[in-house]
Amino acid sequence: MKHIKKSFEKFKSELVSKGFYDIFKAILIFTAASLSTYFVSLIPLVKTFIISEVKTPIYLIIILSIFIFCLFFLIFRYKSKLDNLIIDNNIDELTGLKNHKGLKTSLESFIEDFKENTSIILIDIDNFKSFNTKYGYGEADLLLKKVGELLGSDKRATDETFRFFQRGDEFAVIANETNLGQALQAAERKRKMISNNIFSIGDNKHRLTICCGVTSLKKEDSIDILTDRLSKALKEAKNIKGKNNTKSIS
Repeated sequence: MKHIKKSFEKFKSELVSKGFYDIFKAILIFTAASLSTYFVSLIPLVKTFIISEVKTPIYLIIILSIFIFCLFFLIFRYKSKLDNLIIDNNIDELTGLKNHKGLKTSLESFIEDFKENTSIILIDIDNFKSFNTKYGYGEADLLLKKVGELLGSDKRATDETFRFFQRGDEFAVIANETNLGQALQAAERKRKMISNNIFSIGDNKHRLTICCGVTSLKKEDSIDILTDRLSKALKEAKNIKGKNNTKSIS
């Protein structure tokens, strides 16, 4: 919520500070264009056409042209800024991955346009609460950032990685064109990649393990049903002694 508010404030300040500049620039550009139109209209043949066929005073045409061009310029300009704000609000500020809102949007799209062989992996860092207590939230955030970067880099063109919640230590992967068996293999690859990696934060070096829950999208799924199945698979993995495991539910 804080990130959304911050993004909106940035958008609002840019809207005010750059708004007058953009209006001035638009008027300047289209005034020049309109003056060109005016001088062209002085050509006898063009002038005759405007007077006899259009029967509209030239200054009204110029004013209307400026207004229309300025209006379209500003609409295009601020639609682009609004689109960037929407994108920004779908991105997790810490990891650079899409956030829970982005995940929800993607899942809704996959559920609506159901296709076979879409799988989801839910990833949770083992014992991360203890890490927070021991090293503090600052170092924990830096570690989450590195984990997010590593998971985000380990993907195919059809995969997308998300941070599950803003203040959580869970990540999700939507693996398109991937059946349950293939997704299970992908989850195992990610699990081993994390456990074999050494994460350096300042003078400290850390080793982590993760658990993965895997399932495939079904035609009758809703987001709640899908998430519940994922959570059960993840819970099974975390209930194994020593954690650091992967489980799937079909």
